[in-house]
Amino acid sequence: MKKALLTLPVLFLMVLLMAARPFAEVELIKKRVLSERVEILIPKGFDVMSEEQMDFNYAKSQSRPSVIYTNNKEVSLAFSYTDNTADQDMMDMYHDNFYKIYAKQYKGATWFSHGVKEVSGRKVGYLELMKPELGRESYTFIFFTDVEGKLLMCTFTCADRQKPEWENVAKQIMGSFKSNS
Repeated sequence: MKKALLTLPVLFLMVLLMAARPFAEVELIKKRVLSERVEILIPKGFDVMSEEQMDFNYAKSQSRPSVIYTNNKEVSLAFSYTDNTADQDMMDMYHDNFYKIYAKQYKGATWFSHGVKEVSGRKVGYLELMKPELGRESYTFIFFTDVEGKLLMCTFTCADRQKPEWENVAKQIMGSFKSNS
């Protein structure tokens, strides 16, 4: 009995220490995407989502991303290369419009940040929020800029409980963006 009583505090201490340790660092690797138009860091182990999975996930959607990288654990990075005309002078306008649209569409969203910043010498707009999605909360980090005269939107999404692990990764991904045009 004494042995079991001694083991309980040790077990409790081990659980406490494991809970307090930081998340494992996510390794990022350089990828060229969208027919090599863009160079960006993507988490190691993320693979391109299959066409069948994209068809299933976006069956009822009006628009489907050009490519999605995922770890198949509720974390994804989607690239949507649109037909919308865009240039550097339009990034503030796109930001204002997207912010208004998302704020109106997701009235109960929790906003963390939004704006336009310079990344690799280019203006990049971004929105960071927690929004309801399919009956749960999703951490969503969207960034966008122009590539070859068209608007490119990148959307990083994970479950709300995964935000502590992935928030900085999403920002590192945006910070690594380089257009090859």
